[in-house]
Amino acid sequence: MKNKGIILKILLGGSLIVILLLLVVIFSLLKIVFPSEKRNEKKVITNTYSLENINNISFDFKKSNSIFRIGDNENLVIIQNTKEDRFYLNYKINKNQLYFDEDIYIINPQKKKYTVYIPKKYINKITIVNGFGTVDLEGITNDIDINNNSGSISLKELGNTRIKDVSGDLSIKDVVGDIDIYSSTGDIKIEHATGKLKLETITGDIKVTKFNYTGDSSFENVSGDINVEINDKVNCNIKYENENGKTKIDNTICKNGKIILNVKNVTGLIKIN
Repeated sequence: MKNKGIILKILLGGSLIVILLLLVVIFSLLKIVFPSEKRNEKKVITNTYSLENINNISFDFKKSNSIFRIGDNENLVIIQNTKEDRFYLNYKINKNQLYFDEDIYIINPQKKKYTVYIPKKYINKITIVNGFGTVDLEGITNDIDINNNSGSISLKELGNTRIKDVSGDLSIKDVVGDIDIYSSTGDIKIEHATGKLKLETITGDIKVTKFNYTGDSSFENVSGDINVEINDKVNCNIKYENENGKTKIDNTICKNGKIILNVKNVTGLIKIN
């Protein structure tokens, strides 16, 4: 009888443990399926920085989406939108450069979203390094350098711009200034712009429409199509090379002009009209 009582106690204890484990599993599943409003609540953090004596603003984003706009404030304003209370952009000032470096945050790898407002009166250089995420700039006429690893880039109403792109599509519109782009893989689309162009890509299409050339420009591609629409008022001269692809050029435009358009392709279509 004594052994029977021990066995009953063991069975009862085991049953309680199993019930507790089931309750833990059920509670965890309910938190996933029906997350609390507090967990899903967006955290908005706004920080302001003085740009007195600053000659260059530099951003190093690791895994985030960033939006750049012109702001009314005389200072730089950055808004972080995430589910966390912590601001992930660390900053330092070194030799008149304001430098922002985003934490990698391996524990919680979800993307952050930043909206950056550049003061109208700030006319100096801006540098952007992007790891994984999108970059969207509009109305920023400063001299801009962008080094993009992976993610799409959208640019509108900009000035002089230089881009190094590893992987991601580039969309540029309404630019007054010179554009210099090197892309490993990704399409390049430029529309409504005035200035000089230097575009080079390994694999991806190049499409340029409604561009007013003000100086010598070049387009180089290894694998992909090159489509260029030239303003009929441009005084230009086309020079092209195409190793393994078709070439279609409107012979009524761009003859013996001063502005040289160099177009080179290895495999793909060259179309100029």
